[in-house]
Amino acid sequence: MFKNYLKVTLRNLRRQGGYTALNIIGLTVGIASSLFILLYVFYETSFDNYHEKGDRIYRISSNISEPDNSFRWAVTQLPLGHMLKQEYAEVEQYVRYIPNGRTRLEKDQINYFEENVYYADSTVFDVFDYEFTAGDKETALDKPNAVILNESVAQKIFKGTNPIGETLKTDGDRTLEVTGVFKDMPDNSHIMVDVMISAQTVIPAGVGNWGGFNIYTYVVLQPNVTPADFQPKLDEILVKHVDVIFERMGIKVQYEMLPLQDIHLTSDFEGEPVPVGSMEYVYIFSGVGLFLIIIACINYMNLATARSARRAMEVGIRKVMGANRGGLVGQFLSESVVITFISMVLSVIIVILIVPAMNDMLGTNLSAENLLDTNIILSLLLILVVTGVLGGAYPAFFLSSFKPVDVMKGGGSKTGGKLLRVSLVTVQFAISIFMLIGTLVIHNQMEYVRNKDLGFDKEQVLQISLNNPQSRNQWPVLQNRLLQSPNISAVATGSTTPGTGTGKQIYSIENAEGVMEEKGLDNYRVDYDFFPALGIEFAAGRNFSREYPSDSSRAVIVNQAMVERMGWENPLGRRVQVTNDSIPSLVIGVVQNFHQQSLYDPIQPLMFLPARNNGSAMVKLQGNMTEAIASVRSVWEEVFPTLPFEFTFLDENFMEQYETDQLRGKLFLGFSMMTVLIACLGLLGLASYTAEQRAKEMSIRKVLGARTQGIIGLLVRDFVKLVLIAAVPASVAAWYFGDGWLKSFEFHYEIGASVFIIVIVATVLITMLTTGYHALRSATANPAERLKYE
Repeated sequence: MFKNYLKVTLRNLRRQGGYTALNIIGLTVGIASSLFILLYVFYETSFDNYHEKGDRIYRISSNISEPDNSFRWAVTQLPLGHMLKQEYAEVEQYVRYIPNGRTRLEKDQINYFEENVYYADSTVFDVFDYEFTAGDKETALDKPNAVILNESVAQKIFKGTNPIGETLKTDGDRTLEVTGVFKDMPDNSHIMVDVMISAQTVIPAGVGNWGGFNIYTYVVLQPNVTPADFQPKLDEILVKHVDVIFERMGIKVQYEMLPLQDIHLTSDFEGEPVPVGSMEYVYIFSGVGLFLIIIACINYMNLATARSARRAMEVGIRKVMGANRGGLVGQFLSESVVITFISMVLSVIIVILIVPAMNDMLGTNLSAENLLDTNIILSLLLILVVTGVLGGAYPAFFLSSFKPVDVMKGGGSKTGGKLLRVSLVTVQFAISIFMLIGTLVIHNQMEYVRNKDLGFDKEQVLQISLNNPQSRNQWPVLQNRLLQSPNISAVATGSTTPGTGTGKQIYSIENAEGVMEEKGLDNYRVDYDFFPALGIEFAAGRNFSREYPSDSSRAVIVNQAMVERMGWENPLGRRVQVTNDSIPSLVIGVVQNFHQQSLYDPIQPLMFLPARNNGSAMVKLQGNMTEAIASVRSVWEEVFPTLPFEFTFLDENFMEQYETDQLRGKLFLGFSMMTVLIACLGLLGLASYTAEQRAKEMSIRKVLGARTQGIIGLLVRDFVKLVLIAAVPASVAAWYFGDGWLKSFEFHYEIGASVFIIVIVATVLITMLTTGYHALRSATANPAERLKYE
């Protein structure tokens, strides 16, 4: 029986090539897009799942509340991990990662700079799984000044030779011995480590203060110990060592344990070592994948029921010849499953071919090899069942229900399924309009972010890292040489730059009543040229000046948000205890608010301290950009002949904060286009069959004097009505979800009517173009040819 079903199915598919092609193309586009989403979801949910003890590893993070502020940090204090291991049997092991930032490694007088460099305890290999290719991981980090490299760094520095036992120089004239090489960490890791230096190099175990937060702390709990069981022990640590420091300032610290494998998708802590994902977007894209499958199924159901008139005679004859309804249902379901299977095979091939190109275009790290994962294979089988069986179920039962007597009389399928087809087409349009509006909202917000006045001039600003003593000490020489170039208008330095984090320290500061009180203040250090170079305006007071010698040690500048936080009516002259002596620094100026962080965050109160030996240089360019960069390079190589010239642009660095949003926007745009394409394919088929079904009606209308434009409008009008009906619920849903997403930004644009008008008008035009072709053919056909046998 199955063989017969297959033979008849293939015969029918060949005989109706156009219908088959429309169905296969629509299903292939839908399934291929869903497969790509599956790979994306698989990647996002696979972070850190390769560690053997992953289900027992937790990172301890800090939740800090002040009377007028609160913040959540991914880091803790230095002594915490060691003390937990020493005092509580529930902790099997611990490890601390201490970020070292951009680090210089020198070999044979050649400097190499690495970004992902951490000091780590020797216990790191008892917690995390690193695969060594050289050296002994049991002893690799046991001694001070030991360093291990990943394969990429080892290859870059040692060019394929054995690095074990070799030495590298780093800042501070420190010499490190290479004791191991490990395989590069997978991309699906919440922290990327390229170089690890023994923590004993900078700190003996347990040493450190409880007031500084700058360490990533991880613990492995004993089997059968849950975070809830262990939380009281963390609270004990807080009472013993932390509250005694912070409670007198009104600051409350709490520790939170976050499962390792949940960090990427659920963390909302500041200071994550790499950008995190979002479980919300995993759900959103999963829903988009489901939408695509639904639209593809709707296409098949619509086209199958629209073709009922052509299949009616076949059904009637089969029933007359003895076929029962079950056999007919099996036949039609076989056709549906075969079409779905062919589409699925084509989809897998397409995904395998386009994944590398999509990775390059979108900046993702998806792998086609994951198609072999059990979960994805099961998902493919589910798609086959849902699309092939459920999508074909209604057409199968509908077509098999025709009565032979009615069919032979020519009345078997004149109206059957019309209401369902109209409903399904409306659902298709609603999904397409919803996704297009969502795409436009994301695009508009990214444009708002890109073009908003941030309070500083980020355009044509070159950013250069001065991350070693040599470059910082020689900065005055470099600065003077740069300012001699006509392509450079200003140069300045800071300990950080807009778009990156700031430090937070406890200072004694004068409140609105004139009383000194201790508060945690976000701050960073800048030189005297920082504010003019970035075009940051002053709201009151003045800039740091070389004309006032005391500015170098007894002056600070604050922003307007700090004035508001402190409740100062007159901020100038307010006292801040910066140094340990009894003489306070004075507020000499107030700068206008600018966005130090992304538009997700409110503008934070900031204090600026004067300093000349800072780690980030900014060079404001003018004129021809190529010539200006060449000028900076020439001066750099003249002043620092042994240091590589590496730079970034301030505006690009600032926009990196929205990298994940831009990626999601591109994905959403791509999948929106796929939904529209699938809907148009179905619409094309439906328009063809509608025009064919009403061919005689149109011919009679033409004989009676109807104009061509009127006939075209008559055929197209019904589909346009469906678009307008679908636009109502789609617009409401899109506004609801779009407005909710925008509220995650502290600063965002407001959704206006233009978004809905643009999408609805575009959808109507696409509908008219898609259906207009068949309407034009029907309207211009010769009535005599169609009516000569009537």
